[in-house]
Amino acid sequence: MPNPPRLFITFAMIGFGSALVYLGALLRFPLLAIYDVPLQNLDKLTNSAPGTGLAIAGCVLLLFVGYGLGALALARGREVRGVTGAMLLGFPLIFAVILLFVYPTTSLDVYDYLFRGRMAVRYAANNFVQVPADFQNDPLIAAKPFRFIPWHHAVTAYGPLWEAVSAATAWLSGERFGSAPTGIDPELRNLLIGYKLLGMLGFLVCSVAIWLALRVTAPPQRWLGLYVWLWNPLVLWESVAAAHNDAWMMATIVLALALMSRRTEQPVTGSFIRPLASFLALTIGALFKYLALIFGPLLLAASLRRLTTWRERITLIGVSALVCGGLVMLAYAPFWQGMATLRNFGDRGTLFYATWMAAAQAGAQELGVTKELAQRAMSALATALLAGGVMFSAWRAWQEPDDVAAHALGLLLWFLLVANPWFQPWYLLWPLALVAIQPGRRPVVGAVMLFSLTAMLSYLAGSFLLPLLGWKGDSAVWNALLSVFIYGPPLLVLFSHRKAVVATGFRVQPQMNADERR
Repeated sequence: MPNPPRLFITFAMIGFGSALVYLGALLRFPLLAIYDVPLQNLDKLTNSAPGTGLAIAGCVLLLFVGYGLGALALARGREVRGVTGAMLLGFPLIFAVILLFVYPTTSLDVYDYLFRGRMAVRYAANNFVQVPADFQNDPLIAAKPFRFIPWHHAVTAYGPLWEAVSAATAWLSGERFGSAPTGIDPELRNLLIGYKLLGMLGFLVCSVAIWLALRVTAPPQRWLGLYVWLWNPLVLWESVAAAHNDAWMMATIVLALALMSRRTEQPVTGSFIRPLASFLALTIGALFKYLALIFGPLLLAASLRRLTTWRERITLIGVSALVCGGLVMLAYAPFWQGMATLRNFGDRGTLFYATWMAAAQAGAQELGVTKELAQRAMSALATALLAGGVMFSAWRAWQEPDDVAAHALGLLLWFLLVANPWFQPWYLLWPLALVAIQPGRRPVVGAVMLFSLTAMLSYLAGSFLLPLLGWKGDSAVWNALLSVFIYGPPLLVLFSHRKAVVATGFRVQPQMNADERR
């Protein structure tokens, strides 16, 4: 039977309305018209005009209101069939195609990606030990030093698998080994489109991973879970418009957690195959971005708890170490230059922004503490808090090994809300992918959806409110205000549901069983 007319009409209106907003972004910030102007951002493109800021904020709010209404419609539990299912899948593809040609106004990371891809292909450079500043004859940085490249003195922040994918993308975009080109185009245009297509592909790959995971974690709510990811305006913007690579990492983490999650109501016990496959998926994710490593202790604790003897446990540890360690060595082999290859683990360890730690660090400096000492103290505190969260989550995974996805989500929320010194809105792709495979945890799903809204609006705060106030972007008062704005609403949602939080940390609400869903 086709879906009820009300459900069809709801998603048709939300889809067409959202498409119009994305088309507005394309008309206002057309990629092909402004991509070759160096270091453009939202501030420069709008001159921080308050009226423009209000208009953009209104559009963002409209997108999220529609997104929230769609989630509420699906949460009622009606099965999606026919044309409605086609709309739920088709509209995000339309949104993505539109955003493919929108300039990345909120982040210039894609220029960093594409130049490092060029370094690898055209100059046979090793991005783990060489930096963009080493190639000042390249036209992307020669006319005005580093004019297109934001992280010109830093090595790559990512793992070897991302560097390999990045080099392949650069090659497919037309880069070839040889001397520096004589001009910017058509190379820059082709690279931009290539890397934005890579971001779009990551968005779609993660969507497939979420759908596959939902067959294990929440089969009756698979459409709701997929919708939470596919239609989220922040996910679409960061993955396609800004071309961030986080969706690639999250696809592997989602699969790793699905392999370790219970299948319906039956616990998973006594097998090496699924834990080993889960460890491999997580290792692949870490070879994209190192953040994936924080979930290793959780998966290990859950896997060991399911085994009945210590002999089995030691065997699993040994086999997993050999297989995953071999994969890591194989991935690093083309780039290995001794311990200098691991420089990127600590290169950006003194970054602080839009967190309570950033406010505390700036406040300490304003009181006379040296910048180095303040940064070192806050970095140590961040490390200690994250380590404590990992240990607590691993203990919970040992206690409840069939609910490892919930423990991973709790750890990620702890990191983002408490233990993270440097925040960027695209970090919300991480918890959004995890709530998408656990759509029955309603308070946390709502909190993370709201979190993605405040994160996206924080771009506008920095581009329009900060110039209006005349404050410094690295001041304690600005970081404090931004932290309250970004984290306050989702924390209120979390703490208003006692089942979602316990005194010792975040504890997500259990999935609803079949009776509760009815």
